[in-house]
Amino acid sequence: MTYSTYIYMPNTPFQEAVVQESVQKEFQILLVEDDEDMRAYLASLLEPEYRLLFASNGKDALHQIGQNPINLVVSDISMPIMDGFELLKHLRQDQDNFVPFLFLTAHTEKSEVRQALILGVDGYITKPFESDELLVRVSNLLTNTRKRIESALLPNSSPVVEDSAPASFRTQWLKELEAIVHADIGNPSVKVPDLAFKMALSERTFRNRIKEYTGLSPNEYMMEARMSKALHLLENGTYLTVAEVAYAVGLEYSSYFTKNFKERFGKAPSEYL
Repeated sequence: MTYSTYIYMPNTPFQEAVVQESVQKEFQILLVEDDEDMRAYLASLLEPEYRLLFASNGKDALHQIGQNPINLVVSDISMPIMDGFELLKHLRQDQDNFVPFLFLTAHTEKSEVRQALILGVDGYITKPFESDELLVRVSNLLTNTRKRIESALLPNSSPVVEDSAPASFRTQWLKELEAIVHADIGNPSVKVPDLAFKMALSERTFRNRIKEYTGLSPNEYMMEARMSKALHLLENGTYLTVAEVAYAVGLEYSSYFTKNFKERFGKAPSEYL
């Protein structure tokens, strides 16, 4: 069953209430889920804070995206007609479409997680999940995306770095940065100047470029990388304690690690052990 946007008759009190509510909600989310009960549950969690559109498969979702402004796609993987992987692939082939994409899935096989990451998914949550986890992940994705957009639109008081750099250059540069950061992910002593040196840039140029390309400061980018790696380690049961995971991603104090992890993913790392 495909869900569509409801249109209300004008000049009714209910319509006025809906219009007022929609103005207050800044972001619009597309929920792609073929299970009606799960779709209703997701709507009950997200509707108080966001405007929602619905689709029951990837094909319906592409139609919705073509017709409406979408700030975030939350999608299942296994669906008829067009699954979540195909939907994500179609979106990432469009170089002008930067909408963030979050998978909700019961699939935990490494090959499928790897496939999602290769296609460019921004995050994934395994079912079953807690409501707080979903709400935090959605909020963080929307906030980070807005930072990137604002960074691209706001005038830069410092010299512009690669302002007209083609998408291919940016993609390659970010891939190189990701490889360097992950190589040093377990080193608590790595600093921004170290990363700048390895990228063959001055520290100032490095800071400007990473801010321009991602909307994040170098320290924010490094913390995001540490948290993503920690989530991967926890989900795969690589270590037995929170302290071991924290150490593996270069954070010496498990309390500081736990605080950042819960803020990022909505669940304490101990809940994965």
